[in-house]
Amino acid sequence: MKRMIPALIWCLSSAASRGLFKRAMLLIGLLHAPGLASAADEPVLKLDALIVEALTNNPSLAALRNRFEAAQERIPQAGALMDPMLRFDLSNVPISDFYFDSTPMTGKQLMLSQRFPWWGELAARERMATHDAGVVEATYDDCLLAVTNMVRQVYYSLAFADRATQVTLENQQLLMDFVRIAQTKYAVGRGLQQDVLRAQVYLSELDDRLIVLRQQHSTLEARLNTVLNRLPQSPVGVTGEVTMTPVDLQVDTLQQMALASRPALRAIDHTRQRWAAAGVLADRQRRPDIDVIAGYRQRDDMPVDAVQGSDFITLVISINLPIYHDRKQDRQEAEAHAQVRAAEAEREALRQQINGTLQQLVVDARAHRDRARLLRTAIIPQAEQSLSSSLAGYEVDKVDFLTLLSAHVTLFNYEIDVFRHITNFEKTLADLEAVVGRPITVR
Repeated sequence: MKRMIPALIWCLSSAASRGLFKRAMLLIGLLHAPGLASAADEPVLKLDALIVEALTNNPSLAALRNRFEAAQERIPQAGALMDPMLRFDLSNVPISDFYFDSTPMTGKQLMLSQRFPWWGELAARERMATHDAGVVEATYDDCLLAVTNMVRQVYYSLAFADRATQVTLENQQLLMDFVRIAQTKYAVGRGLQQDVLRAQVYLSELDDRLIVLRQQHSTLEARLNTVLNRLPQSPVGVTGEVTMTPVDLQVDTLQQMALASRPALRAIDHTRQRWAAAGVLADRQRRPDIDVIAGYRQRDDMPVDAVQGSDFITLVISINLPIYHDRKQDRQEAEAHAQVRAAEAEREALRQQINGTLQQLVVDARAHRDRARLLRTAIIPQAEQSLSSSLAGYEVDKVDFLTLLSAHVTLFNYEIDVFRHITNFEKTLADLEAVVGRPITVR
């Protein structure tokens, strides 16, 4: 590129030779070829490495990972029995002398009690905790997809800003050479001063575009650094070449993949099963829990005692009476059934939303792909021919400068548009994979 610019300036500033104009037109085609300008001194961003860094360092993902670990720790808690109770009694000790052999009623008693829930209660509680953990895990997986998509969206936006800046700088240089041609023709009486002024106005417009592109680039860098958990002002680097990924965009296939893979659907399934287990628990709680109490009473020998100071043992079995089940357990079971129906309706709504979103994304992706191909294979070559023809006509005063400038602007806009469609196609694929819940392309 550095070697090409001086040659282009030399060709375009020497307006006396038709052969030089032909060489200039050849250089115009080379100048618009992709990949000539690159920031070799800056590191090239690798999309896969950025995704790995984001998934490793993103604080939102770290929070969900810890919540999932906490939810897993609640599973064995939910299935465990209540702690047994140990009790020690000093009973019927006379306050007159505090002797333990004064009366047969006096004794020291140690008691142990344990509550046993009705069969199935602990299993239902454990299933509820398991599905609660499943909801957190599915939410984490969905957040993985969201963070990955966010990185890809910002990366492709950065790639477009980099390429648009590159093309704008190239066209700015080319337009400056057009200004020199117009000035040369004006100096020899073959051109108009307004041609020079028009070109300078458009040069100022390109300067304005560069300001906007640099602003967008800085904003995108800050967004990317935020996702990567870096300081917003950290240097990022430049993006590499972006090409359209080959992919078979079949809506039916993508919808089936989404129904099988989307973590958000899995989260709703866990929610439904959690409330189904809550309904089982409410039904089991209509039965009584059983409390078993065992005690040992130690007694001292005393003169008057029918059993001569023998120790006592105690065994007690008690149950609670769930007589208020119509206001408690019945309502809990009805609540659980309503929550199950709500989860089923929510899943159906999400399924419909996913299907509709996939349909729209596929339409968008196909449109971006087709328009990029049309621009590259037909429109841009025609625009290049138009610019070459206008440049040749301007040399012999058959085409005015405004026509030449218009041909240049048209080609410039098409160069920007083709890469906009390429990056938008890749961004749409990223959205598709986030909706489907799994990769749909092999990279």
